[in-house]
Amino acid sequence: MAKLPSDAVLAKLYHLGLSDAEIAQQYGARPGSVNSRLVLLNLRRRPVHARVNALLATIWDVKVDRDGGETHHNAYPIRYLKVYLRLRLGDETISATERMKAGRLIRRLVRENKVIHYNTEKEGGWEYVPRLPSDGRRVLRWPENQALPDQVDLQRAMELPEETQGGPAA
Repeated sequence: MAKLPSDAVLAKLYHLGLSDAEIAQQYGARPGSVNSRLVLLNLRRRPVHARVNALLATIWDVKVDRDGGETHHNAYPIRYLKVYLRLRLGDETISATERMKAGRLIRRLVRENKVIHYNTEKEGGWEYVPRLPSDGRRVLRWPENQALPDQVDLQRAMELPEETQGGPAA
């Protein structure tokens, strides 16, 4: 039986971008064994999650308090905005419940003609604000002083689904 490297070495290889198969080949192990160890180290390959989090981090510095104080990172609007963006980017790991809640969020935005906005001064941080012409079809308020991402798929992910163009989604 092959022996995988120490946790520190395995984590380094992961962060260098080597796939499970590449690491397994180096150590004569199975890719599944590598993946199991990475999961134990809380290192998971979730590229769509990473893209969504990176996108939102470019526009919002969401309040997180690791000492038990007020935090905004897990409130309903941001949780299901992230799910919606992942869905639009083709993430196949989204559960039926998450899809339903993301759909509910989008229907609300369409019905009320609003977008999601993060306001650090507001209790809870998140608010639904009236849609402005500058919002276009986006589901979130993009800061005026911030350039949109270059990637077209990210820009499209932030938009309402096509079926809502003529009116509220079902």
